Amino acid sequence: MKKFHPAAAALVLLYALSSHAGAAENDAIKVDVQKSGFELLVTVTAKTDTVQIKNIDVNRGRCLLLTRGSVTYQGITVNGWVPKKGNFTPTTLQFADGLTWHFGNPLQQKGINCSFVEARVFTDQGTFTVNK
Repeated sequence: MKKFHPAAAALVLLYALSSHAGAAENDAIKVDVQKSGFELLVTVTAKTDTVQIKNIDVNRGRCLLLTRGSVTYQGITVNGWVPKKGNFTPTTLQFADGLTWHFGNPLQQKGINCSFVEARVFTDQGTFTVNK
């Protein structure tokens, strides 16, 4: 006659549940958002063999993607991070590779401030959203 061991069954069930708890679709990347002055830094790190980053938006596009450059504003030329012209350039990350993108409104045009609420990372493995 076989004996039923409730404690052993519970342990097996807990193991089975915990092994799948971390297997959500967000296991492809890690997203970190940090404030730096008037900018938001979005760092994406690959947690899978390869992942293509197709696009990133912050606050549903209200915070602009920035690039190194210069801009003249009210007769003053400023070097640093300026709004990127054109589309996002897709990039492929390998396991443990990480890249940081700058977002914001460095001129504080029309009083718009990029306070972080939401970042979306569009990849070949799905869209991942990070909220404050």
